[in-house]
Amino acid sequence: MLFLKRLLPLSVLALSYSWTQLLLAATLPQDEVDVLNQIAQTMGARNWTFNADVCEGSFDVNQVLLTDPLRNITCDCQFVNSTCHIVSIQFMRYSLPGTLPPQLVQLPYLQEIDFAYNYLNGTIPHEWATMQLKYISIFGNRLSGNIPDQLGNITSLTYLDLEANQFSGEVPAVLGKLVNLETLRLSSNRLSGNLPMELAELKNLTDFRISDNNFNGSIPEFIQNWKQLQRLEIQGSGLEGPIPPSISVLEKLNHLRISDIKSTNQTFPELRNMTSFGRIILRNCSISGEIPEYIWGMNLLRILDLSFNKLTGELPSVPISATLKFIFLTGNFLSGNIPESILRKGTNVDLSYNNFTQLSPGQPACQDRRDLSLNLFRSSSMKSNLSEVQPCRNDFKCDRYWHSFHVNCGGNDVKVNGTTFEGDAAVAGGVATYYFNENSNWGFSSTGDFTDDDDEQNTYYIENSNSSQISALYSDARKSPLSLTYFGYCLANGNYDVILHFAEVKFTKDNTYSSLGRRIFDIYVQNKLVKKDFNIAAEASGVLIPVTVPDNATVTNNILEIRFNWAGRGTTAVPVGGVYGPLVSAISVVDPNFRPKKKDIVPIVVGVVLGLCLIILALGILCWRYYFRTKRSKEGVMKHTLEYVMVPSTCEAFHLQQSGKLMELVDQKLGSEFNEVEAERMIRVALICTNASPSLRPIMSEVVSMLEGTSTIPDAVPLSGRNNEDLRFKTLRDHHKQVNQDLARSQAHYPTSNSSFFGSSSADDVCEINEESYLRFKAIRDSHIQTSSSKSVQDMRTV
Repeated sequence: MLFLKRLLPLSVLALSYSWTQLLLAATLPQDEVDVLNQIAQTMGARNWTFNADVCEGSFDVNQVLLTDPLRNITCDCQFVNSTCHIVSIQFMRYSLPGTLPPQLVQLPYLQEIDFAYNYLNGTIPHEWATMQLKYISIFGNRLSGNIPDQLGNITSLTYLDLEANQFSGEVPAVLGKLVNLETLRLSSNRLSGNLPMELAELKNLTDFRISDNNFNGSIPEFIQNWKQLQRLEIQGSGLEGPIPPSISVLEKLNHLRISDIKSTNQTFPELRNMTSFGRIILRNCSISGEIPEYIWGMNLLRILDLSFNKLTGELPSVPISATLKFIFLTGNFLSGNIPESILRKGTNVDLSYNNFTQLSPGQPACQDRRDLSLNLFRSSSMKSNLSEVQPCRNDFKCDRYWHSFHVNCGGNDVKVNGTTFEGDAAVAGGVATYYFNENSNWGFSSTGDFTDDDDEQNTYYIENSNSSQISALYSDARKSPLSLTYFGYCLANGNYDVILHFAEVKFTKDNTYSSLGRRIFDIYVQNKLVKKDFNIAAEASGVLIPVTVPDNATVTNNILEIRFNWAGRGTTAVPVGGVYGPLVSAISVVDPNFRPKKKDIVPIVVGVVLGLCLIILALGILCWRYYFRTKRSKEGVMKHTLEYVMVPSTCEAFHLQQSGKLMELVDQKLGSEFNEVEAERMIRVALICTNASPSLRPIMSEVVSMLEGTSTIPDAVPLSGRNNEDLRFKTLRDHHKQVNQDLARSQAHYPTSNSSFFGSSSADDVCEINEESYLRFKAIRDSHIQTSSSKSVQDMRTV
């Protein structure tokens, strides 16, 4: 990894110089020592003091990682009288807050300066124009203003890196005089205008980068003059297409990145003669037509990114180069079958958002391959939109339709104001990731590789913050180097409120170079551009500060998509390489018109769960009377069995009422999502509606009045023999008394009858069933409730 590489070359160089200095008893002139101290002071260094032996011990031996600060003074001591002179200065990653030192002009032998990753401000001193520098890097600072014309006078320059600053205006035409220049890096500034024609004279260029700027015009044809060019980067630069056909003459290119250019349709550029390619990134360039077959056979090609173009046709079933590990074809119109040749071990393939033939479980692309990262989200053109979120399952159907979903992106489950945001921290994610939450109604699709981070594993696309200043909903976030889509499926069609939650957790808020990063990306909801060039820290006025983006969306096909897309804007290597792209903390999607209230739940849910039970009780009495009359002479024992199955059921509900436990009749799965007062009122009314005598049952207007609470509901039914017995239930008691007498006579003729199931047969305690009878009834009742009403309850609960 980049962060674990040791500075072996610099160490060897420093030791070599030190050995030379010891042999020659080298000394640095005092005037250069004084200048060096002035330079440190101008750049804002504190407590730095250099002396004449700076050349001997200047190397910072404690530096192990490339992310560590580096302070190194390199001297050339092969002068008369063993005199040394400074030839190179490196002050890197110290977050020095001063300005660029004009005193450099007083070091006549200086050739290289590297002040990358500091906190310097101001402009480039015009005094530098008289120097014969070969190497200038001021990457990652706060420098602003125009690029001075005076730089064009330093004709000895071979390396000029002004990337990740705030330079504005046009690129000076005089830079065309730097005929020895090999590297020119101007990315991540605020440069505008056209690229000057004079740059065509830079015929020694090997590395040219102008991404993340505000240029005008088209990609210039004169790039064909740079025959030595090996690396070309034009991403989110503001330039328009098409890609010049003359690019085909740059046969030494091995690293091509052109993306996010405005252009009419263009065919695939001719790259056949470029046999050294390691990376081809031609993303969002309006390229149409088919992918040339020769691309798949490039022997050194490792990364192929042709995402978000207009490519058509089928992928050929041809052998693919063994070096090709990353294939990004998302967002095109590719069709036909997915060839097995592209599904090789150890590769990362993203085919999402295409028109491939509908997948089925038996096809190669649908086989479980643990050694292959494959993203097939919406990769096929299917008849059912819902099937697109479940590739390889053409029979996918919704068991229910939801009205919301809440995701804590990159974190664990978090409850906020009574709402649970489901976490996806267990899904580390990576280059080509598709995740489908089968226990809920959402998932996500991620694609892209963090280039220049020297990490090809890319298995953890989550950003974490250890700060206690921010809540759990924002402390973790999911990131992506290119495109990240969260989707909700099985949603009821209608209008939804969408709230996107963000907080910048990677950059700092101090006066260091780590605070200078700019994360910029676009936000789409249902394919509608909601935010262009969205910058979390700018919107929130700082880092570690939550900010939300609200939006409204309409669902017409039971799917809602929220996509975050990196379009080549923002810094890519601050505070380290590979820091850029979308970052989202949480997502909340709610149907505002779906507002289940407690008072609405009671008549529906309790009516389903309890009503079924009570209707059975009421019908049970009628059914018993029917059997009593029609089968008395034939099946006496069976007659009594049917009769007494109903008796303990009704009496058990009466017992619960008298003991104040009527709420036991309500399904416990409802938790607190019902009004207990209304539920109890309904149960008590239902009980008196089961009276054995029709004349004693309340009429419908009385029922409505009692349910509304405008009339009194009779008290609980007392046991027989008590003085305060409610005469309205006398008929039922007498009826049961007669039944028990008949039972006693029947048992004399049928001694094998199992009378213990019914408890005591005395007429005076008909409602005093024993424990065994109660437990048996309770088991039957609970089983019936679970079987006949659980599905209805589940469908009506709040989503």
